[in-house]
Amino acid sequence: MSGYQALLTDLDGTLIHSQDCICDALFAAFQKVSRVIPSKEQIMGMFGLPVEVMLTTLTDISQDNKETITQFIEEYKRQYPIHMEHARLIDGALETMQYIESLGCPICLITSERRKNAAHILKQMGLDRYIRYMVSRDDVTCFKPDPEPILKGAAACGMNPEDCVYIGESPFDIKAGVTAGVYTVAVPSGNWSLDSLMEQSPDCVVNEIKELCSIFDHSEKRRRI
Repeated sequence: MSGYQALLTDLDGTLIHSQDCICDALFAAFQKVSRVIPSKEQIMGMFGLPVEVMLTTLTDISQDNKETITQFIEEYKRQYPIHMEHARLIDGALETMQYIESLGCPICLITSERRKNAAHILKQMGLDRYIRYMVSRDDVTCFKPDPEPILKGAAACGMNPEDCVYIGESPFDIKAGVTAGVYTVAVPSGNWSLDSLMEQSPDCVVNEIKELCSIFDHSEKRRRI
């Protein structure tokens, strides 16, 4: 059996603690365009989905209202860097990315954030030195739990899906990874319960992101056999 040759990773809740920051940015965006302001619990229940899906699901704004959706997205993009100044790395995330990249394994970020926002936070957190590739909301037609972004991430790394590990902290992440045929790792480091992740049948569950290192260590040994 050959070893895993690339890592695909979620961002919010997997690499960084950002839930409160994102909620604050979204509150400001909702206030800009809607009379209906969702609760924090409602917003967090949709973490992992694109913000425009939150807007049309949690308010009375329809999917056909393209002008308001565009205004919402633009306001969110404006608010994002302001509030993300308070985001912080999850323990072990930076060291894990550094280690896996040092093995010669490319890393691709899979995120429902817009590319500009995601690039901003990667640079702010020092993750941009290790994460070479990105599949953002701007790059796909369908998003998680659809497998499209996972498959595009594998292709960006020049790998087949079965050669990739994908880690995420939401049921949307896990369902997308399992459907795409990558080795899917669940980590309960976000706001989702372990039970909700297990319902999607991940290949592996880790308590902390740094446990990825041992997965790639064992994989490296298999490559050498």
